Amino acid sequence: MPRQTRYLALLRGINVGGKNIISKDDLRQCFEGMGFSAVRTYIQSGNILFQSTQSSVAELTAAIEARLSGRFKYNAQAVVIARGRYKSAVAAAPSGWGKDEQQKHNAMFMLRGVTPKRILAQLPKLKPDIESVATGPGVIFWSASISDLTKTTMVKLAKEPVYQQMTVRNHNTVFKLLELLEDMK
Repeated sequence: MPRQTRYLALLRGINVGGKNIISKDDLRQCFEGMGFSAVRTYIQSGNILFQSTQSSVAELTAAIEARLSGRFKYNAQAVVIARGRYKSAVAAAPSGWGKDEQQKHNAMFMLRGVTPKRILAQLPKLKPDIESVATGPGVIFWSASISDLTKTTMVKLAKEPVYQQMTVRNHNTVFKLLELLEDMK
């Protein structure tokens, strides 16, 4: 029997601001209908864990985007990451990232073909006195003091064209997804 690989799909732009509303059950059923096994969703923001014998992330991404676009009638975009790569990405977070409750911590995962370096080059100048940024494989880690949040460059990210090239998760979600990927049977 072919070996199953654990994957995480981070969907961009669903269940945000009342747009592209898709239930967790519908997502799970759609992924199961594609032949994936051990399908599980986590919270209602487009996080799907699954297993597949497919080894090409590019082919998986294309198949998932096509199926979701057709089934749910929106322009689906997904970041698909194998368990090992996700583990490496999270391990690249700066020491203490997500630990300081006085700060907001987000991870920005890049769509296929986009690099953190390219994204950072397109952003307005960061404010190092109130926010910090680090990169890992396919991800940008951002932190800022909650008291200064409205002054940061990153809080305005959604208005920038570059925002269309990523999907964002908070630190709690990032760590929980890693835990769920590790616990998959």
